[in-house]
Amino acid sequence: MHRMEIFPIGIVHSGVRSRSGMPVQGVDAEIEVFPDYVAALSGIGESSHLILICWLHEADRSVLKAVARKVSSDLPEKGVFSLRSPVRPNPLSVSVVRLRDLREGRILELANVDLIDGTPVIDIKPYQRGWDCVFSATSHDRTEKIQKMGPGEYRESLIREAVNYHGELCPGVAVAVRIAEAATRILGCDLAVPQVSIAPGADPCIADALIGITGVRPGNRRLRHPGGECCAFAGPGVEVIFRLRDAPGSVEAVLAAREASLFDCEVSSRCD
Repeated sequence: MHRMEIFPIGIVHSGVRSRSGMPVQGVDAEIEVFPDYVAALSGIGESSHLILICWLHEADRSVLKAVARKVSSDLPEKGVFSLRSPVRPNPLSVSVVRLRDLREGRILELANVDLIDGTPVIDIKPYQRGWDCVFSATSHDRTEKIQKMGPGEYRESLIREAVNYHGELCPGVAVAVRIAEAATRILGCDLAVPQVSIAPGADPCIADALIGITGVRPGNRRLRHPGGECCAFAGPGVEVIFRLRDAPGSVEAVLAAREASLFDCEVSSRCD
């Protein structure tokens, strides 16, 4: 086997200095690209998102099975190749980050960086939606994981899924996140499971966000007729209809409001 050599091309500057202090959704951070590699940054500002490949220098390389402890230590143990855990035989981190700005010719200001201060950067690639996004991809049922998340942590995950699909966090997306929180609580399951279908309603921002969160589409027969002023979720034996009220005009107000001020909720049984 050929000998492999990897050299860092930059370093992470982050306000988080320990792995235990890193939020699941990451933080704003900077990448300092070393002077020898500045020429490689030409054209990078044309991309809104980047693929960041880093070396997790503090990771334990002897671990083959782990638990998603960021969520809960009660979750079942799995092989590290089925987890995004930093501990693994070759601790490479591959993450999609949002490029906020390029400063001084070699400082990248980024969002959603889940890397601690001082992490070596191995490579940077442009994220290409048509190639790198597989919207039809399926994954394991996250119901148990979601149930063990704190409310704030789950909300942040919903916001990220919604914004990744819609493009921005607007009041309509915030309303969709509040609807998704309520639907998860009532249905008692991961909204992305095949048994859940939705009619997202007529508001384009809410519809975008709910599609991004749930993964529904006509091809998997989980997207019901989207028209009308209501949003409806159907799960095993139950249907939930959300009738929208006039929502506040800011994201912060929507996220802070009582559910009853945002929508009326009707739950009924259904025959599958």
